[in-house]
Amino acid sequence: MTHNTAPLLYLLQNTTMHRVLKYWAATLCIAALAAAKHTESFVVDTAASSLHWIGKKVTGQHDGYVKIKSGVLIMNHGTPVGGRFEIDMTTITCADIKDEKKNSDLVEHLKDDDFFSVKKFPTASLALTSISRIPESKPGEPNYQVSGNLTIKGITQPVQFPALFEIAPRQVKAAAKISIDRTKWNITYKSGTVFPSLADKAIYDNVEFEVFITANAPH
Repeated sequence: MTHNTAPLLYLLQNTTMHRVLKYWAATLCIAALAAAKHTESFVVDTAASSLHWIGKKVTGQHDGYVKIKSGVLIMNHGTPVGGRFEIDMTTITCADIKDEKKNSDLVEHLKDDDFFSVKKFPTASLALTSISRIPESKPGEPNYQVSGNLTIKGITQPVQFPALFEIAPRQVKAAAKISIDRTKWNITYKSGTVFPSLADKAIYDNVEFEVFITANAPH
């Protein structure tokens, strides 16, 4: 009496193949999970962070501070990948004018429609869209190139700048100098390029921001 072993062989072969497929599917799934992004939102410590502004004119310059209202820095396995910061424009100050009346006059002028229109736009923001490592950066020098969108007076324009990140497991510190052309945000008061006849009464279009951020990991 002979037995047809073909069905048995077919079953064994297909069972083995099924196990192999399940094994490789599980392996690929684990690999995918391992490679998946794990992001954390590090919260900005506003008391330990600062934004210093510098504006220059033909005959001199002024500088002061604006408070960072809130913000998060997005980290992925110890690497910065994004972030967003809100700036409270109502807190703008002048640091270089010692006379109280002249200081107050300048601050109020900066808040009015010639400059930042603070009553209409009390908040500015910076959203980081791309952060890439700078190859062979030296200690103490900027080690990341940052791209983002800066919104002032309701107008959003792209910005790019180098930044120095100091990264610890539970805290990140970042420092950057951001230079913008204010006329791109419709701040044209006494602009030498918009009003060439101003001569030595012109205010330069370039405005500089020195930003220092401390952000902490969530509890």
